[in-house]
Amino acid sequence: MGRAGIHYSHVAKAAAQLAADGKNPTVDSVREALGSTGSKSTIAPLLKRWKEEHQDAVVGTELGLPAELLLAMKGVYEKLQTDINQQLEQVNETHRIALQTATDLVRQLETDNRLLYEEKIGLSAELKQAQDALALLQVEHHSQSVTLATLQSDNAGLQQRLADRAAEVAALNQQQTQTRTQFEHYQEATAAQRAEERHAAEQRIARLEQDLSSAQQRLQGLQSTIAQQETELTHLRPENTHLKETARASQDELASTQLERNQLAYQFREITTTNQMLTSKFEAVQQELTESRMALAAQEKQTELLTERLVSAEDKAEKLDQEKLALFREVTSLQSTITHLEKTNLRNT
Repeated sequence: MGRAGIHYSHVAKAAAQLAADGKNPTVDSVREALGSTGSKSTIAPLLKRWKEEHQDAVVGTELGLPAELLLAMKGVYEKLQTDINQQLEQVNETHRIALQTATDLVRQLETDNRLLYEEKIGLSAELKQAQDALALLQVEHHSQSVTLATLQSDNAGLQQRLADRAAEVAALNQQQTQTRTQFEHYQEATAAQRAEERHAAEQRIARLEQDLSSAQQRLQGLQSTIAQQETELTHLRPENTHLKETARASQDELASTQLERNQLAYQFREITTTNQMLTSKFEAVQQELTESRMALAAQEKQTELLTERLVSAEDKAEKLDQEKLALFREVTSLQSTITHLEKTNLRNT
């Protein structure tokens, strides 16, 4: 614990005085300024607190700079910091505007892309509907052509029937004339009958004419419908031409694909042939390897036989060496004996 009476105000005053004098306020210098009173453990935290509250003065004192110069440098630094912050704000604002513009452009492009995709889907659907409508019109045209052919046939039949009826009327008129000439006395009796037959014939002719008129009206209606359909077909022909061009392009692409497929097939056949050749060569090499292994086995067998012969020869050579050594020893012993005998004979002489 520090001595009683040392407070923060005392330490702060001493440190400020030292800093004003251009000295670095340390624990020792502050204690000395306080009259060498107070413990270092008491002064140290109080001095640290003062330095934290007066960092500018402390830095200037530690660097040995005057307070005025330090304030000026601080003002320049703050101005530079303010300018840099303003420039950063301007750059950030420019970047934000550019980013917002790019974002809006991307959103617009995405919207345009989505609209184009939807339009593509709609055009595809319209093309499908047009194709279906064309198919239906072709089927209906074929059906109406068949109907028209049938009506034309019916019309020809009706005209033929009308001609037949006219011929019948002419025949009846002729028959009536002949009957009037031949059977004048029966004229009154047969007049009513002829009138009825004429009336029936006229009714039949009227019915036939009515049927013919109705058939002609139906024929006109069908011709009008066919004209409308031909107009629609005329409008659909460009789309059909476009579809044919698309199909032709698809056929060209298919032909190109088939050509590539044929080339790949040819390359596959070449690779297969090469593989077969390599397989044949591999089999030949395997055959040669088998023959070489057999020859090597025979050579190893022969080597074993030669090794056995060499061992036997070495054994014989060793035996001969032993016999030679024994003979050498005997010769040496004999020479010694002869020398001893010669020496003995010389002494005896």
